[in-house]
Amino acid sequence: MSDPWQQFKALPWRSLVPTGLLITLMAALFDTGLYYIAATMTAVREALMILLQSPLVLLIRLGLSIGLGMVAVICLEVWFNPAPIYSATLWALFACVLMGSIFFSFFGGTLGLRPLFFPLTDVFLIGTAVGIFWQGRRYWQY
Repeated sequence: MSDPWQQFKALPWRSLVPTGLLITLMAALFDTGLYYIAATMTAVREALMILLQSPLVLLIRLGLSIGLGMVAVICLEVWFNPAPIYSATLWALFACVLMGSIFFSFFGGTLGLRPLFFPLTDVFLIGTAVGIFWQGRRYWQY
């Protein structure tokens, strides 16, 4: 039987942690930029008010979170080029995105970040996991 702690330590953390931080930073900057643009432009504010209505906001947040998870896998493959990617690597990537999101949710107010589309909710977690594993489905077999 193999040692799970050894498998955990053998994951490509030098690629996963920067990818998770980069993805959460991109999401935070997108949200904050959209927030400040809406604060200055009336047309954008009215469009966001329509988009942030109750039934529509869940679908938009889910779709954007799935896209964010897919971008995380693409970013991992292209820029950070780790060792071979396995399903455990995808789980670790999800954990890194989650830790980055937790960091930005705690310190976001101090940094002036405003979450509109990527707040740390169950929709964000489900969407990000679906996006990561949807884009990384060719790595499931390992």
